[in-house]
Amino acid sequence: MKLDNKNNQKEILNKYLNSLENINNYSQNTIKSYKNDITQYLNEESQIGEFSNFLKICFKKNYSKSTINRKITSIKSFLLWSAENDYFDRNLIKPITNLKIDKKLPNVLTTNYINELLDSLPVIKSKDIRDKAILELMYSSGLRVSEVSNLNMKDIRSNKSVKVLGKGSKERILPLTERAFNSINNYVKISRDTFANEKSGQYMFLGVRGGKLSDREIRRIVKLRVGTFPHSLRHTFATHLLDGGADLRIVQELLGHNDPNTTQIYTHVSKKQMKKKYKQSHPRG
Repeated sequence: MKLDNKNNQKEILNKYLNSLENINNYSQNTIKSYKNDITQYLNEESQIGEFSNFLKICFKKNYSKSTINRKITSIKSFLLWSAENDYFDRNLIKPITNLKIDKKLPNVLTTNYINELLDSLPVIKSKDIRDKAILELMYSSGLRVSEVSNLNMKDIRSNKSVKVLGKGSKERILPLTERAFNSINNYVKISRDTFANEKSGQYMFLGVRGGKLSDREIRRIVKLRVGTFPHSLRHTFATHLLDGGADLRIVQELLGHNDPNTTQIYTHVSKKQMKKKYKQSHPRG
């Protein structure tokens, strides 16, 4: 069975995806992303192992550089795995490097803005109470969208902490602010039952049809209520902790980053904020 035979590609891809799930413990979202990228490549690249035609199509579709780099990483990983398992000739894999991307500092909300916004959120309708609980939680603990979506009732603990299953099925326990803890309890007592049905299971945050809120729905809620993207709340959480004197290592643990270099970008943001405050405060700034 060879990868360059169209009839074999789907079966080989499924074997690869199974290895990502069962051996590498990748999340379902990551596996879905890999599947989409590799399937697109197999459908659009006439010569497996080449990248030139596929890249032309990506540029024509106006994909961002970061999206193209993600696709390159997914595809290269699959081709190398195929070669290691004798489904493909390694010598046919053409060298390719990721596109150079200018690093952008994360979008960070000011302390006054996020505090005033959270305090002014309506809590009249069931959706309002649910959305406030989600936003308080995300700013309190820096959760990813997928982590919020997958939360179960038992994950919120009486000692004001939350158990989170992050990337690679790695578990971490995070503290909750008083306001986040109270908002979540308020949602459970008042609103959750208005959404719940046989589809709900033990998921914490539910949609109008009773199932768990999807990543897409949570992004829509954040955009509607805050006017920005969910990752901005995560960036804001990390930066405000560092501005308040938290150690970088602690922030790394809270965010669930394996590589400290991933967390390092927030120190640049904090320095930028420090310079801004210095210029505003110093008489000769």
